[in-house]
Amino acid sequence: MALAVSINTHHPRIVCFSITRLLLQLCLALFIISVLIAFLPIDPIAQYFNGNVLAVFGEQKTQLIERLGLNQSILEQIMTFGHALFSGDLGYSYHHQEEVSQIIWQRSRYSIILMSSASLLAIIFGYSIGLFLGLKPNTILSKIITQLALMINAIPSFWIGLILITIFAIKLVWLPIGGISPIGVSPETTSFYDKIPYFILPLATLILGLIAPIILHTKEKVIDVIQSQHVQYARIHGLSTLSIVRFHLLRNTLIPAIVIQLAGFSELFSGSVIIETVFNFPGIGQTLVQAGLSGDTPLLFGITLCCAVFVFVGNATASLLSRRLSLSTSF
Repeated sequence: MALAVSINTHHPRIVCFSITRLLLQLCLALFIISVLIAFLPIDPIAQYFNGNVLAVFGEQKTQLIERLGLNQSILEQIMTFGHALFSGDLGYSYHHQEEVSQIIWQRSRYSIILMSSASLLAIIFGYSIGLFLGLKPNTILSKIITQLALMINAIPSFWIGLILITIFAIKLVWLPIGGISPIGVSPETTSFYDKIPYFILPLATLILGLIAPIILHTKEKVIDVIQSQHVQYARIHGLSTLSIVRFHLLRNTLIPAIVIQLAGFSELFSGSVIIETVFNFPGIGQTLVQAGLSGDTPLLFGITLCCAVFVFVGNATASLLSRRLSLSTSF
């Protein structure tokens, strides 16, 4: 009874600590991103007019500087933007001439589908394969798959994408090279069913980049659990392999695999950025690259901040699960 009370009293403290740390990390990220972007060698006035500096001069330029808040100090600009941010205003894109929040919402739909599908499938297949390899570690098939996982883990995601494009889009002509709709057809008029073939290669590339660490970690974790004393004791008393998987392996190996996936949200997002660029996929990653190349600082700031939130939330969730797992195994 006292043991249960001890565990329960720890959980609210852990959650409060994680939320507080998350908020502090976001505030620090807001400050650092603001300072870095403020010191970029980019003229916001020129970018506002797509590089045409001669389009504005004199009093008009002065008014535009005041309207954009460029006459303020960096600290004042950060405070002004922070106040606008809490009211839901991410600013106005120079390049697209639209609100940043609207652009992020429009472009993030495809990225959310891509990243969430890749994460889910990587967990399902990665954990299943790792579980099989851990149960049969000395078989030839297990050794071959382990070496393949090690090899895939060492290959950059963009290289995997180029290999898949060469094989399935250029040589076999089974799938489209890139984009999200046929050439000359607007994505808005293309049905989701017709867009599915355009998701396959980017999705496969992202999955291959995520699945290898899960396979390798799950395999080692399964071997450790099988070699533990309580599992060996259960085997001596006739407990079947299926029962061992159900009552011992799933509980002790599935959550660590999920923690690895959550803690790797930064790799997931960076991988998505590279893959969207390789496949000309109109997601938030490609928009981030375009914003950087065009000097669109408001859009660059908004996407970077959303990326930071995405990564920090994933890390905080992974930390909570890790603490929960350590508490349950300790007591």
